[in-house]
Amino acid sequence: MPHPLCSLSAKPLGTVAVRLGMLLLFTSALMALLDLPLQGEAAPWGIVSFELAATPYQALRILLEWDTKEALGHARLSLLVDFAYLLVYGLFFATLAAWFGKKNSDEKWSSLAAWAATLAALFDALENSLMLYQVERFSTETPFPQLAASFATIKFALLLIASAYCLVAGFGLLRQRYRRPL
Repeated sequence: MPHPLCSLSAKPLGTVAVRLGMLLLFTSALMALLDLPLQGEAAPWGIVSFELAATPYQALRILLEWDTKEALGHARLSLLVDFAYLLVYGLFFATLAAWFGKKNSDEKWSSLAAWAATLAALFDALENSLMLYQVERFSTETPFPQLAASFATIKFALLLIASAYCLVAGFGLLRQRYRRPL
């Protein structure tokens, strides 16, 4: 099934992709700033460490460290802002994939990459909901850390597919554009 964005023409897709790209840079910087107080011994990668904790013990270690550092408020804020962030990156990669598909006459793979980006954002929303539940209740009971880690892993895999397509399609487009005859 084609992604709905693949039905648009290349010009509006390109314009929207550029604007979303600028917004993605801004929101990425914001997320990086929000993550700084969350980094520590139990969570060297900040919120990503919590996403991938996978066990109640590790998730509790992270929550206890954040509580000691008075960073639970930062964790809440980071998770809430991530709901906007997932919309931005999901739309950016889906739009960019659809645009590359139009430029390279590649509807099949571009649609697959656009769906991968859309599904990644959906899995991120599920993961954020589970993590927010844990932070709000200061609880890491089974199955919440395991489910959050599973959703995070699926999200990262889907984002890898979408971004890899965009990278390969982008190089293909550049190669076509700058190809020199022998």
